[in-house]
Amino acid sequence: MTLHNSTGLSDEYVTLENAVVCPPDPETGACGVLDADGQFVEFSREFPRPRKAAPPPDPKILAGPLEHMPGCHLYAGWLRPHFGHMLVEATSRLWAMDECAPEVQSVLFIPSGPNTIWRARRQYRDLLELFSKGREPMPVTVPMRVERLIVPDPGFGHEARMIGSPRYRAHMRACVESEITPEGGEKLYISRTQIRDQKGRVFAEHLIEEMLAAEGYEVYHPQLHSQMDQLARYRAAKCIVGLDGSAFHLAAFALSADTEIGLIARRPTALQDYLAEHLQSFTGAKITPINVLRDVWVNKGHHRIDYSAIGELDFPKLGAALRKAGFLKKTPKVQNLSKGDLIHAVSHSGRGEMERLGVGRTDNDT
Repeated sequence: MTLHNSTGLSDEYVTLENAVVCPPDPETGACGVLDADGQFVEFSREFPRPRKAAPPPDPKILAGPLEHMPGCHLYAGWLRPHFGHMLVEATSRLWAMDECAPEVQSVLFIPSGPNTIWRARRQYRDLLELFSKGREPMPVTVPMRVERLIVPDPGFGHEARMIGSPRYRAHMRACVESEITPEGGEKLYISRTQIRDQKGRVFAEHLIEEMLAAEGYEVYHPQLHSQMDQLARYRAAKCIVGLDGSAFHLAAFALSADTEIGLIARRPTALQDYLAEHLQSFTGAKITPINVLRDVWVNKGHHRIDYSAIGELDFPKLGAALRKAGFLKKTPKVQNLSKGDLIHAVSHSGRGEMERLGVGRTDNDT
């Protein structure tokens, strides 16, 4: 299993005196932690893309004037406003709070871009405080020397790292179990029909909503609810179906082992396999990946599949797959979009001109 860095879900951390936390350099993107002697701390390595590491900071930074932060703090890495990236990256070192919480005064985050950390901290404060045992998420926007700094090896991440380390998995699920009470119905469909036009989805998702709603599923729009409500709903769910996406990262912290999960591919990437492994390793639940893609559409001239791609599904095959897996009691009568309906869906996608890219491509970009 390739983890794309040299640490490898070790469930270890280092405690440093007078280390320097360096936010990304505006020109080079270099960031992370230097110890008091200017040596880069490998556990602090960040990844702007799953297989592309940010360069370490220049040790010369220690020679200049630095702000000083007294006390003991935990380095948590960068904080992005994108929900999925926030869960995968910003929570990855919080497992160490199980052991270090009594001495940790705050959790330190660095921005992934200009001003993004302030919006992300506002949006995700409750969730970050849940997983950091109530500690304040503190932004570090200039190089800062910290009196005592705990730097954990990330226990979670992109691609193969989605399985999570044992201590990370245990920590995240224990936080949810101890603080969140199950609430809501047992059948959920996680919908993307009310997300922004530029986000990835599938054409005519309302057809999926209709076939599941007919058998008692609640159509749930996570982004319209607080993150605490989302966790409560996921804890109560016994059957949950949805398109692959960030919602399932959060669901993995809350779903029980007796939940049945139907994961519908909305794009032909390796991410669905990683996401299925992620859900399995965290929950122990039964995962049914469903891939009935006929095609995938991207903005004209884009030539790669990323988070914004729109899937074109084979709806009769989807209905049959949901019935076979037990998510539906009977196979629904549903037809694929006609040529005219598809043209209408493309023209009303909010994207402008689009083109087919084909389901044989497996670009991977969360």
